[in-house]
Amino acid sequence: MRFKTTLFLLASLLTTSMFAQSPYGNIEDKGNAFINQRQARTVNKNVRFADNAFTMALQPKAEAPTELDSSLFVQPEGELQLMRRSGTDYLPVWGQPAPADYEEKGTYVVKGTDGNYYFKNFVTNMCNGGTWVKGEVEGNVISVKTGQICTQLWYDNGVTNEVYTYYLHALKEQEEVGVDWEGNEYTYTTFVPDEDVTEIKFNIEADGTITSQDGNLLYGGIEENEDGTYSWPGYGDMNCTFYPFDEEPQTAPEEVEFSDFVFSNYPYATDIEYRILEGGILDNVLYVKGLAQIIPEAVIKAQIDGDKARIETNQFLGVDQTYSTLVYLKPCSYTIETDEWGWSTIYTDEVSEMIMDYDAEACRFSNDELGLLINAGKMEVLTHEQYLRPTFYRFEETPATPSDPVWTQYYPYTEADFGSWGYAGFNIYPSDVDDNYILPDKLFYTCYLDETPLVFSTEDYPELEEDMTVIPYAFANNDIVAYKETHYVYFHRGDFDKFGVQTIYRGGGEERRSPIVYYAESGVDEAFDNNATVIETAYYDLQGHRHNGLNTGLNIVVMKYSNGTTKTTKVMVR
Repeated sequence: MRFKTTLFLLASLLTTSMFAQSPYGNIEDKGNAFINQRQARTVNKNVRFADNAFTMALQPKAEAPTELDSSLFVQPEGELQLMRRSGTDYLPVWGQPAPADYEEKGTYVVKGTDGNYYFKNFVTNMCNGGTWVKGEVEGNVISVKTGQICTQLWYDNGVTNEVYTYYLHALKEQEEVGVDWEGNEYTYTTFVPDEDVTEIKFNIEADGTITSQDGNLLYGGIEENEDGTYSWPGYGDMNCTFYPFDEEPQTAPEEVEFSDFVFSNYPYATDIEYRILEGGILDNVLYVKGLAQIIPEAVIKAQIDGDKARIETNQFLGVDQTYSTLVYLKPCSYTIETDEWGWSTIYTDEVSEMIMDYDAEACRFSNDELGLLINAGKMEVLTHEQYLRPTFYRFEETPATPSDPVWTQYYPYTEADFGSWGYAGFNIYPSDVDDNYILPDKLFYTCYLDETPLVFSTEDYPELEEDMTVIPYAFANNDIVAYKETHYVYFHRGDFDKFGVQTIYRGGGEERRSPIVYYAESGVDEAFDNNATVIETAYYDLQGHRHNGLNTGLNIVVMKYSNGTTKTTKVMVR
């Protein structure tokens, strides 16, 4: 089974853009590759429901607010079993609740000592975070009563914890009449609690399978509003069957001594990314914890044999608390195709194993040809996370010379009525000149106007404690943009000939610096002489007429340098 991921390579942007990889997508991203592939049976009506899509991002934090009912998160006493779940789920996709079938979700079920059944994460896709609902047993029938709390979430907004409580209800469609902004009436469909349904019933089969008595019954978590109305955020389930499941999440022996390992990969086949994970070796097996961001506690393993290490497919990692999927590790091959519009599609195919090169002295594992998938389910390739060309190695902080900054964009200083400014765009990677990881919190950079450091003064930036020329890797304000390796710096003067950037690393007890890398007008011209200066700048319009400076509209700017080279760029002034 082949899985594809589509992204757009936009030359004017500094990094390749990649859409979300979750098997249920970033619901606010209409370009999401998976949502397009999901083939959602979108309701062909004008549907309204609560705009609570942000709850997809809500995750329980380490310290819960006092308003939270902690009993909902306590595992009931009894026999715990993990069950495979199939059915149909609902998600809010582009403003509509959209159903899709699933086969390999996971639900923990407890056969209680009181004779009842308890289900964890009963409503899927709601970031349940571990709440339980009760099903009362009579004979071979389980009755899950509506009205009980099925999900309780909290969101730390940096000031206060906000609690969101959702109650289990059956749902039905209801036609309503609305008025648009021109005063015209129209009919739309909304989903409301079905008060006639007080129980959701299942049968217990002889083999332990739990089947729905009414497969067409849709149920979900409903938020009760202060005015007595209800809001449905668009998440629900129907036609559910729970099957016995005998796989256990992979673990590491207690004897394994974990330490910091660096994980690097090329997630979209371009631009390397780094993370710190936990790794340890015992009896010629490498254990790695933290690769799967959707299940941070999950463990993967690689069998070491001489200078090679083998990662087998379908290592079971557990059940995630966001989408309730059974999560597996799958090695994959991949190919990339780019169309005439710049859309690049990455195709991934499962392979039975990945063989990594192993350098015992450096404790380094790498593969430059294949990838690793954190996959939703065992049967199909359905990707939560994608890592191409992976490398693992033990991390030790040592003095290091940081890698050179990489130019991506440059807009020269321009004076205009709406503001006078220019900007520099460049990537800074947390790696040294040998492509080894270095600590981002000890990485800095300085910008240069000719040979003079650019000063961010407290007069212009009152939030600074003192004038700043050395900028921390992750620092951002109104004139500095920093997101991972991506950086932009805006400047408000044009009395210089060349703009440069230098990276600085203060790790291992030493400070080391890269060369100052000055902007090459192409942004990628490695042969550009960093010491060359602009000796002449000419401005032209599209008709080839020369002007004294930048005009409104598209300008052709030609720069001649002291080393004899000429660079041409286009500048739009609005």
